[in-house]
Amino acid sequence: MQDMTAISRRKHPRHDAWFSELSLGASSWSKLDGAEGDRTALAVTERAWQIGIRYFDTAPYYGSGLCERRLGSGLAWKDTGDYLLSTKVGIDLDPFGQRKPVAHHYPHYAPFTPVCDYSRDGIRRSFETSLHRLGIVSCDIAYMHGLSICDGGIDAALGTGMPALLELRDAGHVRMVGVGANSPAIAMAFLERYDIDVLLFAGGFTLTDHAGAGPVVEECAKRNIGIIAASPFANGAYFAAENTADRQRLQVRCAEYGISDTAAVIQFGLNFPSVLSVLWSTTKPENVDRTVAALNETIPAAFWERLREDGALLF
Repeated sequence: MQDMTAISRRKHPRHDAWFSELSLGASSWSKLDGAEGDRTALAVTERAWQIGIRYFDTAPYYGSGLCERRLGSGLAWKDTGDYLLSTKVGIDLDPFGQRKPVAHHYPHYAPFTPVCDYSRDGIRRSFETSLHRLGIVSCDIAYMHGLSICDGGIDAALGTGMPALLELRDAGHVRMVGVGANSPAIAMAFLERYDIDVLLFAGGFTLTDHAGAGPVVEECAKRNIGIIAASPFANGAYFAAENTADRQRLQVRCAEYGISDTAAVIQFGLNFPSVLSVLWSTTKPENVDRTVAALNETIPAAFWERLREDGALLF
């Protein structure tokens, strides 16, 4: 077993906030059913803690509160000064099922109805109830999200959601605010209008799909906005049959340099100084050790240069 010195940290350029280079997201935990799922999520969190992960992310939408509750249980007795925590706003939970619902995209979930709400009151209520589900009285980052799920979500978030989120930051209720964007276009729409602290780049910024990400990364670097390189395996799309050819080409190059393709995929984002952490999720405690081992593989600079020559690394 690796010890807790296994993961380096990166400092946010504006804040005294240190992010472990690998971070743990709770999104996949809604695949875990019942009490046994609770125990598994707790084991994943504890192993992540033991090995040095110190940034954790969740959202109300993940399992309709189930994943927030599970993450809060894992962090319950840990000093909040020892880690960073983020959740999200934009999709709230209705306990009465009286508001227009958003479709559940997770196999197991708590009996709450997810609803889109980018109003001022909705943003505040969502953030406050997240703290209740987590059982933790402070949260370091709140991200605007649900932008591709909610009808009119982008316009509503730009119009009323972000001002409300910035109010929470200005009032000292949250240290940093950001946007969860699953495309470069969405990311840029918010960067052009608001002074955020962190961009959770959850689509269009992976080793095998980053053609449009250059201007976003450049803008973040210019304005000292930190980037979280989320979902490096593109929510499993990296392993899909239609991506077999690209995956095999990468594996051939990795073999030439004596590294794993997992290491290349995980470490891609960390080539950029603005990237603070690579956010990833798992349902298996043993995968924590495997992923940290990939994070710590030594990748020679010549490998990345070869990818540029191949046209596989675009900036």
